[in-house]
Amino acid sequence: MFSILAIAFGAIFLGMILSVFITKNSPPQPIQFAPPEDDEAHDPKDIRPLTLNDLYRLGEKICEKNDLVLKTTIPVSETEVYWVAESKNEIFWGSYVLGFHQATSQDPYISMATILEFKDFIKSVTSAKGLYLTTGYYTKDVYQPLEGPKVNLYNRLKIIEEMKTLGVSL
Repeated sequence: MFSILAIAFGAIFLGMILSVFITKNSPPQPIQFAPPEDDEAHDPKDIRPLTLNDLYRLGEKICEKNDLVLKTTIPVSETEVYWVAESKNEIFWGSYVLGFHQATSQDPYISMATILEFKDFIKSVTSAKGLYLTTGYYTKDVYQPLEGPKVNLYNRLKIIEEMKTLGVSL
C-alpha cells in the first residue's frame, strides 16, 4: 500500500520533471510590429504633403459613409483638431471622436502620449470609439494593444489609400 508521504513525493517528483520540460521550450516571441520607417519607405513621393484640410475632407466622407453627424469641433492646437460626431444609425448609435493631426518637420511622428491623450478625451465625451488621422506616421509603441476605447489609426499611407477608395481628390 502506498502511504500519503509516498504519493506526495511522487507528485513533487512529477512536478519537477514537468517543469524541466516546460522550461526547455522557448518562450513565446513578441509580436513584431512594422516600424514607422517601413510605412515611410512605402510612402508615394509623387503625392504632395497632406494638410489638415485634406484630413477634414476625408473625415467628412467617413462621416457620410458611416451615417455620422458632426456635433462639435474642438481645436486642440494649431496642428490638432477633434471632431465629436453622433451616429444616426439606430443599431450603432453613440458618439464617435475623430482626431486630426498635421505632422510637422519638427514633430514627424505621433507618439504613444498623443494617442493616450486622445483616448482620455474619448472617455471624457463618453464615447466608445475614435479615429485618429495624421499626415505623418506613428511611432512603433503606438501599435501596442492598449485598454480603453478602440482607436483606428490612419497614417499618411492609409489616408492616401482611403482618399482614393472614397473618391476624395488629392
